Amino acid sequence: MSSAALRGATLALEDAIAGGDIKGAVVLVARRGRIVLHEALGERDGFNASWPDMPSPPMPLDGIFDLESMTKPFTVFLAMRMQESGQFPGFKIDNTVASYFPEFADASSPDKRLVTIRDLMRYVSGEDMDVGGILGASDRWHAMLTAPLLYTPSQKVLYSDLGFRLLGHVLEKAGGASLQSLMKAYIFDPLDMSSTSYRPKHTMPEKSDRFVGTAWSSVRGRYLRGEVQDETDYDVEENTGTSQHGHLTGCDGLFSTALDLAKFAQMLLNRGVHVRGADALCHPALLSCPGERVTSRSSVERMTTLQTGDLGLPTPAVTFAQNLFYSGKGFGWEMYDPGAWPGGDHTSTAAYSKTGGAGTLMVIDPDPARDLMIILLTNHGLPSYDHLGVDADQLWYWDDFDAMIEDIRAEEVSDAVNLSLMDIP
Repeated sequence: MSSAALRGATLALEDAIAGGDIKGAVVLVARRGRIVLHEALGERDGFNASWPDMPSPPMPLDGIFDLESMTKPFTVFLAMRMQESGQFPGFKIDNTVASYFPEFADASSPDKRLVTIRDLMRYVSGEDMDVGGILGASDRWHAMLTAPLLYTPSQKVLYSDLGFRLLGHVLEKAGGASLQSLMKAYIFDPLDMSSTSYRPKHTMPEKSDRFVGTAWSSVRGRYLRGEVQDETDYDVEENTGTSQHGHLTGCDGLFSTALDLAKFAQMLLNRGVHVRGADALCHPALLSCPGERVTSRSSVERMTTLQTGDLGLPTPAVTFAQNLFYSGKGFGWEMYDPGAWPGGDHTSTAAYSKTGGAGTLMVIDPDPARDLMIILLTNHGLPSYDHLGVDADQLWYWDDFDAMIEDIRAEEVSDAVNLSLMDIP
């Protein structure tokens, strides 16, 4: 790899900070099981609308970021782990949602009884992107479970936070524990991800100086550090718990560091094998390092390859939002797109990515000639919804999301990394 070309990734982030588009970032790049770039830039905390000049310490290399929708790949990975483990008799991803929550099968919408866990995992459940009336509802989960479908299941791709909230709810019901407990047992502990958690203010308060701030919340009346920024997910987290466990959401809510995410990404690049200890990012097939299998190769392949056939909009995507909402999906991942795609213009066609709405991105390229991960974490904060709507072709647009992808320099960072690969024709 060309170190001069790789430097372009940090230069792009320095430009974003100098221009006021973000306050700080951590970037990590690893290839063939070895970290080639891991750098912290700028300040720990993002913009504070209530106190624009709020003091902030330098960004820590081990900063703990609000992942928002980068939670989704962990939710589907948990579903696959639960299916493989044999610890949850009868649990399969082809089970219907209604088999866990009978109220989901609304008699006025007969298609709902057919919706499966797999449908939720690949964004073809027919659920709307979200549904009103959740925030502050007397029974928030009932409001989500009984929401009408927007279209017939398995007819098209539509990105859905609602669908992934329900997916997490099903996993908690099938697993008899919270997503936090299940993910800790089946993902975080096996992968040595010691700084990854839901609700970090409660689960790892001793690490609070590493929590990266995102934004001022007018709803909560405070600046947010260690709290999920999405107001609906926060409301569900705080107000739907039981004496047994708190209900969390499968769409947003996880917090993590670049290094912890790299362990997850390397396990995927290793096709389900994790290497413990100092060589956690080692690739056992390429280097001499002992690994242990945490999931099957076939499960990794299903999660990270196209699972929606021709149900997504034909590529190339015109906007980043169009790619997010409608393009081809794996289980929880956005697949390579030759058009508007945060992974840039120079990955292989086998690459896949996931964006977090508060300004985070993970791009993984399993092509044997690349064997590459790019993890970009910023304190941008969630884009506004001022320019979210439906265009003349009846497709959703979200100009603020497109602007966020540009603000964090997603394409520039990914392009710089890929152009540093000197052995790629």
